[in-house]
Amino acid sequence: MTIQRREANREQAAVTRARIVLVAVVLPIVIALASALLIISWLPELPVQVAIHWGTQGVDGVGSPWEIIAILVAVVVLFSGALLFSLRDFAESGRPTPTHKMLAVTSLWLSILLSVGMAGSIAVQRGLSDVQNAPDPAPWLLLGAAIGLLCAVAAWFVLPRADRTPPYAVEVPALDVGPNERAFWTGTVTASRGVLLFLGAVGAILIVTAVVSALSGAAGAVLIVLVVLVVLALALTTLRWRVSVGTHGASAVSAAGWPAVRIPLSGISGARLVSVNPLGDFGGWGWRWVGGRSGIIMQAGPALEVTRSNGKVLVVPIDDAETAVAVLQAALAQRDA
Repeated sequence: MTIQRREANREQAAVTRARIVLVAVVLPIVIALASALLIISWLPELPVQVAIHWGTQGVDGVGSPWEIIAILVAVVVLFSGALLFSLRDFAESGRPTPTHKMLAVTSLWLSILLSVGMAGSIAVQRGLSDVQNAPDPAPWLLLGAAIGLLCAVAAWFVLPRADRTPPYAVEVPALDVGPNERAFWTGTVTASRGVLLFLGAVGAILIVTAVVSALSGAAGAVLIVLVVLVVLALALTTLRWRVSVGTHGASAVSAAGWPAVRIPLSGISGARLVSVNPLGDFGGWGWRWVGGRSGIIMQAGPALEVTRSNGKVLVVPIDDAETAVAVLQAALAQRDA
């Protein structure tokens, strides 16, 4: 690549980064804060407890207006903040991947949906003497979803054109082993500190939401608490994985032993070394599925890519991924000899 081309790509990456920050971070947070300030300005007109949950029979949960404000701001700030991780690596051209663009406009849509929906649900309660008479907020949520969709479509075209070039890959030569030798490689991959902090924040929000629902007497509060506990338990089981490759094939097993992925050598058609950006390529961290590719995504960088005989692909970013690919290539060569 020429020096001029590299410079052009760096300039394109700067433009991409600035526009994604505007669409995915700045605008969503500004909109959420504006909605929060509007709700705060209505506090003197609101009852001490407002309706925060509706069921088939009407209002079935009440709480402080500050709960609505806190949830609105926290969800938008966390979602937008998480997207900052995606700004580290774009395509080689400096343009965003389709996933970058989709996440960016989703952030804007979510902010508008929540801001309009929550502000609308509070606005209709001003001056009410009995919050049980609060009207259903569904029309406001639908309005927020519609406005958000229009803004998201417009934002899609504001962002640079997506780069659909396949991920950068390297063909690694097989490890040199004798006909009577067997090579085996194993390693572990753990979620990074940033991912752990983000998951902790999301977990805290889920727990607070479940507790608020339970205390407010909302219908289905017990179910909400159980769902939150199950989600958190599943997340904890997938924060550390042991990856192994050799004559048995390839396997990735979580710390708890489940979930696990095991691919026999007979079901593997090839292996490559690829570079992975979690948000850009897979839309986040954890056990992910995008198109015909699945990934155990705990970190960015070099990854072992295993192609199954049916064409499906497993991707695992891990330290020393190049050696893992070489060992698996050696096992495949021995199988086919």
